[in-house]
Amino acid sequence: MTPATRVALHLLSVGRCRHPEWVTIRGGGLRAVEFPALVALIIHPTRGPILYDTGYADRFHAVTQPFPERLYRWVTPPELPPDERLLTQLAAHGIAAGDISRVLVSHLHADHVGGLRDLPRARFSALEADVAVARSTSALRMLLRGVIPALLPPDFAARLDPVDARPVRELGAAWTPFARAFDLLGDGSLLGVPLPGHAPAQLGVLLRTTDDEDVLLAADACWSARAVREARRPSRLAGFIFDDWARYCATLAGLGEVSARQPGLTIIPSHCATTIETWQARRRP
Repeated sequence: MTPATRVALHLLSVGRCRHPEWVTIRGGGLRAVEFPALVALIIHPTRGPILYDTGYADRFHAVTQPFPERLYRWVTPPELPPDERLLTQLAAHGIAAGDISRVLVSHLHADHVGGLRDLPRARFSALEADVAVARSTSALRMLLRGVIPALLPPDFAARLDPVDARPVRELGAAWTPFARAFDLLGDGSLLGVPLPGHAPAQLGVLLRTTDDEDVLLAADACWSARAVREARRPSRLAGFIFDDWARYCATLAGLGEVSARQPGLTIIPSHCATTIETWQARRRP
């Protein structure tokens, strides 16, 4: 299935962290490499600017000061240069915080939801299985699932539109094993594809750009384009932070199958510096 309405797509890096490469892809080197936090700015022809995730925000340091949240900062210490802040980059596109009507939340990990509190008028779209994690009564249990509730707006639940309630669309044989998607806006422009494993459900988004390029925003279903291309899993050590290692491996393998069938499809992981830089370079004047 091809999205019916074309949208403009801009990729922003809103902060970054560093990890040894071997943790994120088997056979990787010992050196630490940078992993940007992707925010996709989607300009819809009638709905205006929509975001896919929000990256890091300065408040991350405050909410990870106490224990047990401080463990998150120790494991993945982020950097957020002033020019990479979300509102600064939106302003460069002529967009104010109040102009964002909707955020498509891939999952609730801190590097994906850090900026939600900066968007006072936005409604949120997320899969129910991911949101359910934030309802846990145990701070340690939520932390082990990568969720820091203090990053979420206090009225998050009131502003949430569950993706699971959206109309279902059949993707077709070329998308096997991903059989169905959710029509996020009701016009076929943005199709929500569940990509479970890293998180309980995890929302990928399929769209077609104004350049007639099919794109799948894949969040953390893969950490690099190379992982999909070469069918390379992360280290088993990384699997300890995943919701379900077996489902993650099945999702990663599925992305490889889809990519092989659809050479024109661009799969964009949320932390692949090469993919983001290549996309941005192709669109510079």
